[in-house]
Amino acid sequence: MSLNLDKTTWKRVRLGDVIRRSRTQADPANGDVDRYVGGGHIDSDSLTIERFGDVDDGQMGSTFTYLFQPGQILFVSARPYLRKSGVVNFSGVVADKTYVLDAVPENGLLQEFLPFVLASDHFIAYATAEATGSMNPRLLWGQMQRYEFDLPPLDEQQRLADLLWAVERDRQASVAGMAAARAVLTQLRSDAFGTEGPSATAGELFDITIGRQRSPKHEVGEHMVPYLRSANVTLDGIDLSDVKQMNFTPDEQAKFRLESGDVLVSEGSASATAVGMPAVWRGELAGAVCFQNTLLRYRAIDGVSLPGFVEHWCAWAFETGAFLRASSGTNIHHIGVKGASGMDVRRLPLEEQSRFLARAAAAASAVSAISAAERTSACLRDQLLGEIFGGAQ
Repeated sequence: MSLNLDKTTWKRVRLGDVIRRSRTQADPANGDVDRYVGGGHIDSDSLTIERFGDVDDGQMGSTFTYLFQPGQILFVSARPYLRKSGVVNFSGVVADKTYVLDAVPENGLLQEFLPFVLASDHFIAYATAEATGSMNPRLLWGQMQRYEFDLPPLDEQQRLADLLWAVERDRQASVAGMAAARAVLTQLRSDAFGTEGPSATAGELFDITIGRQRSPKHEVGEHMVPYLRSANVTLDGIDLSDVKQMNFTPDEQAKFRLESGDVLVSEGSASATAVGMPAVWRGELAGAVCFQNTLLRYRAIDGVSLPGFVEHWCAWAFETGAFLRASSGTNIHHIGVKGASGMDVRRLPLEEQSRFLARAAAAASAVSAISAAERTSACLRDQLLGEIFGGAQ
C-alpha cells in the first residue's frame, strides 16, 4: 500500500515548537488521584495505554506526582528504544521520567497525529542516539525538543491520523481476539491436566533428556552441527536469529539430535518467570540440529503419549508455574532431569489424548490465525509510518 504523498507543502519543524509538556503535579497521598502509570504498564509499540496501578498498592515510588488527564500522551524517556508511549483515556500520575505531552494545534500539530510521530522509526532512532546514560539511557527533555521532522498541513494530518488510527484499531482488535482465543486454549489445558484423575510421573509418560554441556573442546571438530540453547527458546517459539555450532560425534548426534515435535524446555533461569519456558521444534533447519544442557527435551513415547499431548502439557506446566515449583535453587532455579521426571502428570489414554488434541487444535488454529492478522496490521502500520516520516536515521 502506497500513500503517494506529495510532501512539497510539508513544513520542517522542531518537536519542541509543536508540543507542550505538562508539569502539573498532584499529591496521591491527599486523595487527588487513585491511579498511576509506570513503565511496566505500557506495552512496547502500543499507541494506547490501558493498564495502571492503584496508588495504594505499595508499588508506586515517591516521584509519581506528575498529573495526566484523558487524551494526553505519555512518553517514557528512559530506554526510548523500547517504544513506550501512548494515549491514555483516564487520569492519574506518572514519575518524573515519563513526559506528559500535548500537541499545539495553533503551531501546526494535531493531538491525534502526535502518537504516530513518537512511534516512527525516524524518531525512535533519534531518541536512542541522543539518550544519555549507560545503565538506563534517557532522552532528556531538551534533546527531545530538538528533534526535527517534516510536518504535513493540518487537513492532511487529519486524513493520515484517521487512516493510521483505523489500522491501529484493527491491530488492537486482533490483540484482544488473540487474548480471548488463548484463554480458551488455557482453559482446555486446565481441564485436561489440572483436574483430578489417574496420574503418573512425567518420566513414565515422556522421554526427557537434558542437552550436552558446552565445552571449549567441542568448539572445533569434524562434526560441527547447529545446536539450540535457552536463548533460542522464547514465548513466540524457536528463535533462529542466533544459532551457534558445536562438534557432536555421530553417537552424540544420535542422542541429542532433535526431531520435529520435540518440546524444548528452559531448564533453569535466574528469572522465575522464565523457568520451564517451552517451545516446539518443528524442523525449522535441515540436517542434524542438537541442543545444549540449558534445555530439557521432551519427546512422546510410542504407545504412551502423543507429541501434541507433550506440547500442551509442557505449556500448561509453564503457565501454571508447575515447572517453577519443581525447580530448586535460590539465585538460579534449575529443574534438572530428576525434578522434571518426578512431576505428576494426569494419565490419559491415547484415545482421550486424541480427543483433547482435536479440541485444542481449533483453539490453537484461532490463535495462529489472529496472530497472523495482528502481524499484518502491525506491518501495515509500520509501512505507513515509514512512508510518512521516513525510516531510521
